Amino acid sequence: MTSLRGAVFTGFFLCLAVSFSSAEIKPAGGRDLLPAHIFNNIQAYMLEKRFDGWLFSGQGSFDDIEKDFLGLKGKTRYRWFIFIPGLASHKKPYLIYHKADERVFSGINFYPLPYRSRDEMLKEFSERLCPIAQKICVNYSPEMNIPELSRADAGMLEWLKKKNLQLISSGSILSFYHTRWLVTDIETHKKAAAGLDSILPLAEDFLKGKILNNRKVTDYDLAGFLEESLKKKRLEAVEKPVVALGEKTIEDRYVPSKNGARLISRGDLLYIELSARERKNSQAMFARLGWTLYIGDIVPDSLAADWERITAAADEALNVLKTRIPRERETLLGYEVDRAARIKLGSEPDILPRPLGFNLNRLGHDFGVRFDSYTAVDDREVMPGMGFTLEPGIYRENHALRMCANLFIDGERKVTISAPLQRKIAAVLAGDAGK
Repeated sequence: MTSLRGAVFTGFFLCLAVSFSSAEIKPAGGRDLLPAHIFNNIQAYMLEKRFDGWLFSGQGSFDDIEKDFLGLKGKTRYRWFIFIPGLASHKKPYLIYHKADERVFSGINFYPLPYRSRDEMLKEFSERLCPIAQKICVNYSPEMNIPELSRADAGMLEWLKKKNLQLISSGSILSFYHTRWLVTDIETHKKAAAGLDSILPLAEDFLKGKILNNRKVTDYDLAGFLEESLKKKRLEAVEKPVVALGEKTIEDRYVPSKNGARLISRGDLLYIELSARERKNSQAMFARLGWTLYIGDIVPDSLAADWERITAAADEALNVLKTRIPRERETLLGYEVDRAARIKLGSEPDILPRPLGFNLNRLGHDFGVRFDSYTAVDDREVMPGMGFTLEPGIYRENHALRMCANLFIDGERKVTISAPLQRKIAAVLAGDAGK
C-alpha cells in the first residue's frame, strides 16, 4: 500500500513538474531558492523521517528564518506559501503567491501557483499540495517550547489542521542544516581549541608574576595580555576576551574596559573566556573555552565542593551523549542533556540560570539546538555533525563558578571533547595551578 501510494504521488508530482516547467519564475540570472546540495540533503532528511515536505508561509515582511535561510528580501502584500517537497524527483519548491507580489519572488526558481482571490489561493493549496502533503514540517514550536521557532500564527495552524495535515516542528531540520559541521570544520576547530587551551597556563603565569612581585594588575591588563597571546598563537578573536572578577562572574559576557578597570588581588575569583579561530581563514570553525581561577594558593573548601558538582554535571552530560548518540534508532533531545546534568548541580531551582550548553556554529551563540530545560524545553534533536559548548556552573548571590568546554559529534556518532575539562579550580599562586 505504501509503495503504491508513493508511486501515485511521484507520478502526480512529475506531471506537475512538466506542466509548470514553461512558467518558472526565473529570468536570466535567476537563482535556486537553496543551493542544490542543501536542497537535496533536506529531501533526504525528510525521506528518512517520512515527512512529505516543509511548508513556509507569511505575509508582509519576511522573518529571520525566511531571510537568512531562504534568502528572501522585501515584503509581500498578500499571503504566500513555499512548499519544499520531500520527493527527490522535484528539484525546486512550489510557490503559491498573489500575482501582485510576483516581483518579490522574481529571479528565484519555483514551480509557480499564482492566484488572485482568496478562493483561488485555497483551491491551489487544497488541490496541489494537500493530496501529497499529509505530514509536513512547519516553523512552529508545540506549546511554545522554543519561543524563537514560533513563527506560524494560530490561525494558519488551525487552518492546516482542519485540512487533516499532521504538523511537525521544523526545529530539528532547521538546526541541522544551519549548524552541521564539515570535516574541515572539525579540524580547524580542534586546532583553535588546542591553541586556546595552551593560553591558560600563560595567563596563570602572567598573574602569578605580577601578584607575587607586588605589581598592580587589572582585569583590563589581563584582557590585553590574552589578546596578545591569541595573536602569538596565530589565532583571531571572534569576540573580545571575557575577564570577570567577583560578582561580575555572574554576568554572561563581561568585557573589562580601560576606564572601568578593576584591580586583581589575592582572594579574588576570576573567570576568563576566549573565543577564537585560525587567523586569515574566514571559513575556519572557532572554539570557545572558559575557566575559573582563584587568586590564592589554596582554593576554599566551599568553592572546591561546588566545583566537584560542576564537573559531575559535565561528566553526566557527556555520559548521556556518549551512551545515546551511538544508538542510531534513538533520538536524543536537547533538553534531556540539560535535565540529566542539572540534577548533579543541586536542588536549588536557579542554581544554573541559563542553558547547560549552546550550539557551536558560525551563526551565533543562541542559534540551533541547545542543551536547555531551563529557559526553554529544547525538543530539537541532537545529531551527528554538530558541535556544542558545555557550560555547567553554580551561581551564588555574589559570584558564579563556571566552565566552558567544547564538544563535537562526528559522522560516526563519536562524541569528542575538544580540550580537557577543567577538573579543579586553578589556584593561581600555588605551585601547581592545575586543571
